[in-house]
Amino acid sequence: MPRKKQFQYDQSAAEDSYQRPSRSQRKRDSSALQDLGRDLAELPVRELAALGLAPDLLEAYRELGRISSHEAKRRQMQYIGRLMREEEDVERLKEAVAIFREGLLPSRELAPRKDASPEEEQPR
Repeated sequence: MPRKKQFQYDQSAAEDSYQRPSRSQRKRDSSALQDLGRDLAELPVRELAALGLAPDLLEAYRELGRISSHEAKRRQMQYIGRLMREEEDVERLKEAVAIFREGLLPSRELAPRKDASPEEEQPR
């Protein structure tokens, strides 16, 4: 058996170690989060605030509304995508986008109703 060189790849050691996601997989995940961020940009800022987004992310969406340059909007969307990677509850945000596309307001559909309307509270 030939002598193993110092930097030669050792397959048995690679199988035992932690398998991190490939670079391509990380890029696909990042792209998916950017797409989700683009979809969330269609929601009104008031709805985004009701979803409980991180303050930095909410401020980035507010800033996106003030930007008029195409290139600046593109860069801001990339920044939003980076902030989306730090977001914990991505599934809830995907659900909010799906609800909004059905024509409903996500804050009313996702959040539990805290108080009844005044008509329901007063007996007659």
